[in-house]
Amino acid sequence: MKRYLLFATVLTLVSIQLPAQSIPKPSCTTVLSEAMFSGRDTVGGRGVADNYHTWEPGDELLVKFMPGGSTLLRDRVIMYAKEWEKYGNIKFKFVADSTRQTDIRVRLGKGAGHNSAVGTEAKFRSQNMQTMNFDTLFFADIDYYLLKLKKRGINPPYNINQLATEMYTDPNHWNDREMRRVVTHEFGHALGLLHEQSFPGAVKWKKTDSVYNYYKETQGWDKARVDFNVFDVADQFFTNGTAYDPKSIMHYSIEPWQTIDGYSLKSSTELSPGDKSLIAALYPKNTAAGTMVVPKVMVSNFTKLNVISDTTRKGLVITPSFDLKTNPKLGEVYFVARLATEDGKYIRTDALYYNWGGTTATYKKMNLLPNSKVSYNKGKKNLELFMPFEYIPDTYGKKIIVVFAVYLDDVANNQMDKLMYFSTTTPLSLPR
Repeated sequence: MKRYLLFATVLTLVSIQLPAQSIPKPSCTTVLSEAMFSGRDTVGGRGVADNYHTWEPGDELLVKFMPGGSTLLRDRVIMYAKEWEKYGNIKFKFVADSTRQTDIRVRLGKGAGHNSAVGTEAKFRSQNMQTMNFDTLFFADIDYYLLKLKKRGINPPYNINQLATEMYTDPNHWNDREMRRVVTHEFGHALGLLHEQSFPGAVKWKKTDSVYNYYKETQGWDKARVDFNVFDVADQFFTNGTAYDPKSIMHYSIEPWQTIDGYSLKSSTELSPGDKSLIAALYPKNTAAGTMVVPKVMVSNFTKLNVISDTTRKGLVITPSFDLKTNPKLGEVYFVARLATEDGKYIRTDALYYNWGGTTATYKKMNLLPNSKVSYNKGKKNLELFMPFEYIPDTYGKKIIVVFAVYLDDVANNQMDKLMYFSTTTPLSLPR
């Protein structure tokens, strides 16, 4: 089994100097899962859509704003997000900030870059965490604010803090073209779409120091993050039979010096015909299931991850409580509990048993019926994962974290270890 180390990319912006009439744009950093563990592994194929994390056709997704953002700004975000509804059978219902249970939570404010969880991976996050970020500094009408600085006798180069101060004293001057591009792009991720530049064979990237240094200087990304967000090539399966679409709203801008053949393009500011047809295929309006259906399991109402140190049985007894629903197609499902250190690193093992991809773990394989609903450990105990103490490496004097995940193997499509859900405990102490 492959193991998955999870991470998010964060942009550092405060030290950037602004030339007189321009401002660097933060790239979208697609957050594929909850930020927790250091390091990274492959997360399998990427392409124009992650079919395993799309919502269901006809779903009405509840969306709320986290604290922050003016009414004017929020209204623009809502307007651009809803552009997707014209072409697919999916709805964004924006609800009050006080709503307790939502599918998507949007943060508007300085820092954290532009990013979004991909489709149903938003479910990996607790209800008090955002699933989507917009760095509103980069929605500003830059020419307007730089002109104000110039009129006050302040000469370039300007910096982010000066821009933020001007926006605070004179708010709501926005670059609607840029805002439309970014909001539409990130809500595309929220529907399960991925970066178009990952289409197989589409872009002949120069994987040279100059390109890596460009992203390091402008975005603060290390090599692994550049590979992940820019260079990783999609599995052909995820292209859904589509052709490469350079006009897609999901495509990065490319400079000619970044490619072997000088290929370049500017990012689009509106949905392309290809975007519209893809979202219509993933969320069809006239049928109950999309033509791109793959096996999926949906985890909801995750209420507890209970862990008991049982000295009689000499091991950890792990009992998660949640509801699970399957769709018409189903592969093999694994319930996995792995151990990690308090600082978020999986505990390695060379043991033959209780091993998931080289990490200390216990798991169960389940064969579930299509179109079924199952509740686990709600009212009756019907799912237990057991980890003998003797298979746990020495953790004396240290606390551990139990990481519970649901994985799917779709053998028919050669897609293995698809992460469908993720949850952790607070740090725990083990008996000697």
